[in-house]
Amino acid sequence: MSGEKEQSRYETLAEKWLKGTITPEEANEYADWYNAGQAEPVDIPASFATDEATHEERIWRQIAARAGFGNNTVTATPLRRRRWWAAAAVTAAIVTAGSYWYHQHHTHVPASPTTQVSDALPGSDKAILTLSNGRRIVLDSAGNGALAQQGGVRIVKKEDGSLLYVDDQTGAVTDTLYNTMSVPKGGQYKLVLPDGSRVWLNAASTLKYPVAFSNRDRTVELDGEAYFEVAASAAHPFLVKVRHTQVAVLGTSFNIMAYPDETGIHTTLLNGAVKIKQGTIEKMLAPGQQAVVNNNNGAITVGETETALATAWKDGQFRFSANNIPMVLRQISRWYNIDIVYQGNIPQGHITGKVPRNMKLSGVIRILELSGIRCRQEAGRLLIFPSS
Repeated sequence: MSGEKEQSRYETLAEKWLKGTITPEEANEYADWYNAGQAEPVDIPASFATDEATHEERIWRQIAARAGFGNNTVTATPLRRRRWWAAAAVTAAIVTAGSYWYHQHHTHVPASPTTQVSDALPGSDKAILTLSNGRRIVLDSAGNGALAQQGGVRIVKKEDGSLLYVDDQTGAVTDTLYNTMSVPKGGQYKLVLPDGSRVWLNAASTLKYPVAFSNRDRTVELDGEAYFEVAASAAHPFLVKVRHTQVAVLGTSFNIMAYPDETGIHTTLLNGAVKIKQGTIEKMLAPGQQAVVNNNNGAITVGETETALATAWKDGQFRFSANNIPMVLRQISRWYNIDIVYQGNIPQGHITGKVPRNMKLSGVIRILELSGIRCRQEAGRLLIFPSS
């Protein structure tokens, strides 16, 4: 059996296993395929849940080897809506996601059996820079090198596509001139501020900042999501304003997710220390903690978190841990520049898993479907249907 036909065969078996329609003979065939060449064969239904992470990695290595990806392939782990799924169903989802990743690179998968729709591409580096005089520069189409000069500060597009501010007057410029970087849906961008602080902006985000920092604090304004690596300067606190909330830092790495359509402002600290201020309430964060400012009442909740979940977008992944379905779909909407349209009641449940952000939308749709989310892509829209 050829490699592609083999992948198709076990994709079919995986889907049957997931739906509970697989026959005992097909289940044995599927288990034999998984255990082929393994030093220690595994009884998948009985043993998977005892060491989930190990078996996920083992299954993916087998899939990747059979598909010819080698060891450098990014894992496409399933989005699991129910942690209490049978072990066989979880395994099936992983295998199906892996084999679909194979087909994404070899065949075109139509979005609808009756209507040909162009597959939505993943986001890319794109942004618009608005200078203090109102001039707008489309950064993704601008050439490398110096783009403009504001006061004594040069604005340079580097070869890697990022934006760099160079203060030729070494701090003598006042901070009365402001620039705004706007990243649309379907985009992301990186810039280096005059003090050397690095900022990554996610899709549908805006950052307003001075072209040079004064001798006082360093203040920027964020709408959307950004990851910051702040240059240390004890005498000049770095402040991020998000609506009525302020995040104050010295030198540290942290992520702020503050989209207006989310339930709160999420600040996740990787290292250093930050102070969250909302009105008269202040909270300090330690590394590995996340603060959530409730959009409705301004209450601040602080707790331990897995920081990789907050920064996965910067590293080229979607990662979810018991996130509700609308929140997951909002992330997909921003990255693929597509509107989410619910055809009836919003599906209930939570999703856990990870997939690479460089997949086309059709690949993500297939994984969503394996998670029990019924959806279909149309021109500029992703239709979500009630669970059957």
